[in-house]
Order: sequence, then C-alpha cells, then structure tokens
Amino acid sequence: MMRGAFRMGLAWLAVGGLVGSASDVRAEGPIIDVRKEADRRIAVGIPKLGDLPSQAIGSPPAHVIAFDLELSGWFQPVRAGVLPPRSLDDWERLGAEVVVELELDGDLTGRIVDVGTGDALFERSYGAGESLRRRLHRFCDDVVLALTGERGLARTRILCEWDPGEGKRIVQMDVDGFGLRELTGDQALELSPRWSADGTRAVYTSYAGGYPDVYVHDLRVGGRERVAHYEGLNAQGELSPDGEVLALTLSESGNPEIYSKVLVSGKMRRLTHQSGTDASPTWSPDGSRIAFVSDRTGSPQIYVMRPDGSNLERVTFRGNYNTAPDWSPDGTRIAYCALRSDGFQIQVIELDGGRVTTVTEGGGCEDPSWAPDGRAILYSRTAGGRTDLYVTNLSERRALRVSGGSGRYSAPDWSPFLDGAATREGDTR
Repeated sequence: MMRGAFRMGLAWLAVGGLVGSASDVRAEGPIIDVRKEADRRIAVGIPKLGDLPSQAIGSPPAHVIAFDLELSGWFQPVRAGVLPPRSLDDWERLGAEVVVELELDGDLTGRIVDVGTGDALFERSYGAGESLRRRLHRFCDDVVLALTGERGLARTRILCEWDPGEGKRIVQMDVDGFGLRELTGDQALELSPRWSADGTRAVYTSYAGGYPDVYVHDLRVGGRERVAHYEGLNAQGELSPDGEVLALTLSESGNPEIYSKVLVSGKMRRLTHQSGTDASPTWSPDGSRIAFVSDRTGSPQIYVMRPDGSNLERVTFRGNYNTAPDWSPDGTRIAYCALRSDGFQIQVIELDGGRVTTVTEGGGCEDPSWAPDGRAILYSRTAGGRTDLYVTNLSERRALRVSGGSGRYSAPDWSPFLDGAATREGDTR
C-alpha cells in the first residue's frame, strides 16, 4: 500500500487544530469521500490506550473506541498486538491507514492521524463535564462525522427485555451493551419496549398491576403513565412519530385487534376487524401507515394499512410465518422475523417491488430493529443456550455482538439519534 494512499479521496491532508464543538464538524464537511469501491472500510489503528483509566470507563478504552468505530460501518479496527506499534511505519505494516491518538489531562483530547503523512486529519478536545466513557463515545461520533459526513451511532441507546432468571424486565443500555439499568425496578413481568421518535419516552407492557397494561415512561424525569388498562390484553404499544397517537393491541372485543388511542383526548379507534389475531403494530416514519401482523389467511404475515384502518395491503407472501415488523428510517423497507427451513432469520422486504433479502444466518434470530441511519439492524439471537443482542451491517452481513454478562436479552429497540434528547439515564453514563 502506498503511504497515504487511501483510494477514498482525501478532501485535504490536514486540518490542523480543528478543535471546537460538534457543529464545527458539520460545517467543515467530510474529510474522506465515502463513495468508495464496495464500501471498503477505513482501517483505523487502535492503540492499547493504557494511559486512560479503565476503571473510570468501565472497560478497556481501546475496546470502547474499536466497538464504536466498527459499529458505524465505516471503519475496520486494527488492534495493537503483543508488541505495540511504536511508529506510524509500524501501524502501516499492520495495515492501518489512520490511527487514533488520545490524551487525558483533565480534558480529553483525541485526534486521527494519517499514517502516511503524519498529519492530523481530525482533532478535538472534550471537557470534564461528562463521564470519560461518554466523552469517548462523543469523540467516535465526531470522527465518523468529520471523516465521512455520516452520523455516528456511539451515543445511541438500546431498550430491550432482559431476563436474569426471575422474569423479564425492561432495561436500557448503551449501544455497546454497557451500563445496563432496569427502567422501573418493578418486580413484575415487562415486555415489548419501544422508543418514541424523539427519544424522550418509552412505551412498554407491564404486569405491575396484575394484568398486562401499556405504559408511557418519561425517560427525562422517570415518571410514567398507564395509558391502556382495558379488559383482556393490552400490549405492543407504539407512539406515532408526532408522539400524539398510540397504536396498540387490545383483546377487549374477544380477539386481539389493532387500535389507536389519541393520548390527549383518550379517543379510541378500532382499526382491524377480523376473526383471527392482529398484533404488533408499528408506525411508518412519516406516520402515514401502520404495519402489523395478522393470521387472517391462516398463518402470520405482515400487512400495512392507513392509520384509520383503510387501504389494507398484504406485504409478505414468501414463507408461512413472518412476524415482528419494523420500518426502515426512510420508510422504503420493512425488516421482520421469518421462519425458514434453517430456523428464525431476519429478512428485509423492499416495499417497492417486493424484493426480499435475508440479513442473518445460523437461525434463532428474532425481533429486528433498524439503526437510526438505516445501515444496520439490531436483533436477538438464541444459540448455545444464550439469547443475546447482535447488530448486522446490511452491506456486509457482518454480525457484531452487543450484549454480554448474565441473563437473556430479547425484543430490542434501537433509539433514534439522541443528540438533543438525552435521557436521564443516558446523562449519567
């Protein structure tokens, strides 16, 4: 490899002293043209970073940086081996094109250096107002934005079901699985968490009152409101993109059906009228449609309708068992769980044309949730006696494990970008 030859188009070789706020990154524009052959990742050298206190971060800092940059889909970490590289030439021999440098002296200063020229492609300082781990996440997001023009995912979060062996609880965690925290602390079964579109609220089902009821939880202050407490099943709630209308599954009429409820007025509307089961409603990003699951034809399939229940269309026709729909951020695709001959897999269907792509392999994959940038999917996978969360990048089909530790993780929901909607739990990280 020629020194400094990225084959990705450097807009300029150095931006010496680029230190400021994240808005400065957007103003400057990308350093690297990401319209590259086959979306080849940028090889980034990650030193051991032994000068940064792992105890204050909760895990080795090199692990945090490597995960965050790999998760973005634009970088391939090159890790220091037993004999750490001592020079840029050493990093180049390992295949790195750029290398991370971090210094902690009260403020955290991070930079990205071109191994071919030694020039700093990006540099920024982060004050001590946040935890060190949070600053590392912010640095990684700023690197992704500065070098590619795309937003990073390091400061997004995950809601999911977590079963430590005593029943499922709703938990929230960083996107790398760190900082798991129960949402309510109730000793009750909790299911089906969903973020609001602005990232400030969570909707879930809880048996805290002895029956399955739907709650809306304010993530900024910690309060919650029970919004569905009707006879029978109250489950699988999701807020419309404007946050004003709840779509949910109720069985007060006998069979599970899809309803909508205006939160301010309490006005209810039944949207489906079938003898079978209709469940798992999810709003399109623009709020113009609702996808859901119905077995009205004899097996569970994905359908789409208008918010008033009109213009019903069947979406999936391949296979006899398709559930758990989730819209892509641009509203052009739906991810879902399909039962195939090799087990449960995550598939994606393009709504214009009906092309179906299988995202996962190995079976045991369920509950898909799109990344807010639409380039990856989060899901649960059961294998080897464990159920964990994984992320698969759609351009490469590369699976990255998220969860760890004890317990079983399921039904994940990936947050929107949280730059302007930090939750109370997220602020403490």
